[in-house]
Amino acid sequence: TVALDGATRAEVRMSMGAGELKLRAADQTALLEASFEFNRERNRPEVDYRTFGDKGILEVRHARRHGINFGTTRNRWDLVLSKSIPLDIKINLGAGRNDLDLRGLEIERLEIDMGVGETDLDLRGAPAKSFLVKISGGVGSGKIALPSEVGVRVKVDGGLGSVDAHGLTKQAGAYVNDAYGKSPITIDVEINAGIGSLDLTCEPSGQIKS
Repeated sequence: TVALDGATRAEVRMSMGAGELKLRAADQTALLEASFEFNRERNRPEVDYRTFGDKGILEVRHARRHGINFGTTRNRWDLVLSKSIPLDIKINLGAGRNDLDLRGLEIERLEIDMGVGETDLDLRGAPAKSFLVKISGGVGSGKIALPSEVGVRVKVDGGLGSVDAHGLTKQAGAYVNDAYGKSPITIDVEINAGIGSLDLTCEPSGQIKS
């Protein structure tokens, strides 16, 4: 558990090697509630938190330990962030399965390096202000669930194998939803990824298909 320690906003930096990451939001007083499961000492994570005035800086990362893993490796992170303060989030992913359910977080900016594997990102809901999402890297597949309640614009560059867009239309080289240009709030998503597939879905929160 990492307490806010007086912070009213925070930068969150996560860097994970090979493994499985589950990230979600909750109504909680702590900035972070986390559990880690691993069977190799070299996968032991490091958690660092410090404050500068009203700003907290949280880092969750794999320590750079040397060694070679033999046999079956188990490495799982289960992280829960607080909905109570604005967050600037940067996530570097390795190889594996990633489930990033960010519904309810007050996001100021979000950057994700997808790594290798499968990544599901859920941004549905009705944010109180506009924000930017930048996604890079990745040679696997990605699924992004987007809100219909506010404007959404998705710009895709790079060598993606395929893009499937549900509930969005292509306009001036980008994918937009019906609320784009009408809503005072916009989520801008910039994707520059490698070979793989991308599935974009824009539906009301209760209707999206898993």
